[in-house]
Amino acid sequence: MVGAGGNPLILGLPIFAVGALALGMVLIGFMPATALGAIVPIVLFATGLYLAVVTVWAAVLGQTMVAGITGTFSGFWLSLAGLLLGLQHNWYGIAAADAAKTQELFFIAWGCLFVFLLVPCLRLPAVYPAVVGLVVAACAIAAASAHLGNANLLKVSGYIILVLAFLGFYAFVNVGLTAMGAKRPFPPLGRPLVS
Repeated sequence: MVGAGGNPLILGLPIFAVGALALGMVLIGFMPATALGAIVPIVLFATGLYLAVVTVWAAVLGQTMVAGITGTFSGFWLSLAGLLLGLQHNWYGIAAADAAKTQELFFIAWGCLFVFLLVPCLRLPAVYPAVVGLVVAACAIAAASAHLGNANLLKVSGYIILVLAFLGFYAFVNVGLTAMGAKRPFPPLGRPLVS
């Protein structure tokens, strides 16, 4: 059977982290805010698409929670790409005056979902609920930035996203070294917060 083995996180973690890195860099001002569309190739054709592949891989292996988490994040990244492309090209007929409210709605909706995703993640090694918790914080701050029109809050959200990207890369190296036979490649990813 195709896909009858392996660990889907070997692909899921780095592809998530690279999307977060790109988004965080743009939000902190690496590129001007008008160039936010520059991340679309990464978040659409890499992070969103390949997290969908990871979701199928995990589902084939019966890894329900991995499939649920990666599928949720795939939806986030794909819809972020859709939001960016749609607003930039006026696909949705949203008036320029309503763009900030549209972004606020996006971050509130996804932030709420990630709050609920955080609950079952508390049973995973601590690095995973930390990542989801940081996603919740980044969404909340990005929503506040859109609501208030405060670019500094968007930068704060970007820095939070960079921290979660680092945690994603850290977890990836751990999974990668473990896949190659290392017993304890890095310090533990943290004990579950809830047993």
